[in-house]
This record gives sequence, structure tokens and C-alpha cells, in this order.
Amino acid sequence: MPLFDFYIMVDWSGASARKGMQTDSIWIAFGSTNDPAPKTLSPFSRSEATQFVRRLLREQLSQGRRTLVGFDFAYSFPRDFSAALQAAIGSNDATLPWMTIWEFLRQEIKDDQGTSPDRRPSNRSNRFEVANKINALLSERIDLRGPFWCACDASYPYLPQTRPKQPFQSAQGFLIQSLRFTDQRARSGTPFRLYGTASVGSQTLTGIPRLHELRFDPELGQRSAIWPFETAWAATANWLSERISIVHAEIYPSVREPLPDTIKDRGQVRSMWEWASELDRQNLLWFEFARPVEIDPGSPEDIAIQLTEGWILGCSPTVRRH
Repeated sequence: MPLFDFYIMVDWSGASARKGMQTDSIWIAFGSTNDPAPKTLSPFSRSEATQFVRRLLREQLSQGRRTLVGFDFAYSFPRDFSAALQAAIGSNDATLPWMTIWEFLRQEIKDDQGTSPDRRPSNRSNRFEVANKINALLSERIDLRGPFWCACDASYPYLPQTRPKQPFQSAQGFLIQSLRFTDQRARSGTPFRLYGTASVGSQTLTGIPRLHELRFDPELGQRSAIWPFETAWAATANWLSERISIVHAEIYPSVREPLPDTIKDRGQVRSMWEWASELDRQNLLWFEFARPVEIDPGSPEDIAIQLTEGWILGCSPTVRRH
């Protein structure tokens, strides 16, 4: 029996302008287990995309259906970033590392700046200002700035245009790596780069607050969970609690070959949707939620992934027992 009844795959964008129906804009592939192919949509802003995904989730929840949701931004940052941030802002040590980051970004990131009432969302955010603030908190000196880098212009004093020395030495005494364990496996970019090619940082800074919004939505929160932060690794085919109807899992479409399409981004989310739904029809998708074979149970890597860094769905071999 499939784990899920419905799948939503989202190619995210951290852009500052309204943009849709083309490359480098938001694309959503969605549909049920029994659909031969997904429907696709390209909202022109992050607000419209979030509202659409929320509507889909509420519809599926009202029908008693379980949904897998995948966004293609980093769900957290490399190990020790959260510890440095906690030390810098005086956060409660009891707060889980990944949640420290989520709560900070939820409070700091402002999207759709300059939007007038009853007008379409502007899609402009203060992501560079927030990254500049974090760097100011974590940098020992202005000439040793980091870990975020590469802004749209040079007006942010704590954002260097070139990558800081790696690993980055924070003012709090932590060595912050450029990549997470899963980024190394998937060959994805660093979540600290904010602009230009492979600017995962802008997607992440704008994406995490939106994911927080969906995860803790009053109508959805009690039935939702983030993998693997809140679900742990899958151990059996029925590892999910019965109360969980919505699973959020990080994706990186480049780990799959995109389907032929005039718009690459649309082909990528279609490919991710077909991969997940096909594996699920074969009752094999749960293996992709299991602990990767290269990660030893209880190892520092395992702990970092489950509490701090997260993992990209389908980016590495997993244990398969039939």
C-alpha cells in the first residue's frame, strides 16, 4: 500500500520580482497516486505559491488523504551554524538546532515589501539585510566577514562578494562548514551563497519562513511533520504515525534527470513527481526515507543530520530489505 495519496513538488525561487511561466521561476507539480502525470502551475510570487500549496494540503486533509510535499531549498544550514547563531542571539539551549534557525528567519525575513493593500504581492524581500545582520552577529571582524556571501550589490557592509575562507571561523568559536553532509552527497550548492549561479542561499532564506508557515498552519500543524527532523528515519514501511497526514521533505531536482520540456524547471518538478509516485506505487518509496547506508547509526553525522542539517530525499543509496 502506498505511503501517500498525493504529491506536491515545488521548484522554489528567491527572486525579487514577480516572475512565472518561464525558467528560473516557481514551478509546482501536483497530483494523486492514480494520476498518470502531474498537473503543473507557475505562481508569480512566493505568497501565491504558498497559498496554492496550502489550499491543496487542506483539500487533501479534508478528504483523509496523506500528502508528500517537497521544496527544493535547504531546510537548514551546515552543522555549527545553529550553535553559533544560538550563542549570538542568546537563544534557549533547549530549542532544537534546526528550530532555532527556523524561528529566527520567521521573525526576521519580510516578504512582499512595498505591496499595497489589495495589490498583487511584490515578491521583494529583505533577505540581503537579514544575511548582513547574521554575518554581523557571527563575524569576528568586518574584514573576516561570513558565512553568507555574494549580494546583489556592495551596499551591505558585512556581505563579502567572494566566498569567505572555509570553514568559516565564527566569533563564537565555531567552525562553520560550507556544505551540509547531504549537499556533499547530492552535489548541491552552498546555502550561504546569495546571488548568481547556484544561489541556494536566497532560496533558503525566503523558503524556510514559508515552510514554517505551512508546517505550523492552524489547520495543518497537528497533522504535519518535517522529515527527518520530526519523523526520524524510516525503519519499516508503516513507520509514519497515524496522526501524520502531511510530510515535508527537502528535494533537489538535479538528482533526477528532468523530463523533456521546453522549460527545464517544469521538467524537473515533473520528473520528481513521477519518481516519487512511481516508487510509492511499488511500495518502495519508504526506503528513500530510511537512514542512508553510508551513515552509521548514532554517529556524529547521523545526529547532525537529524537535529541540525536535514537530508535531501533520494540523494543517496538506502538500505533495501524485501
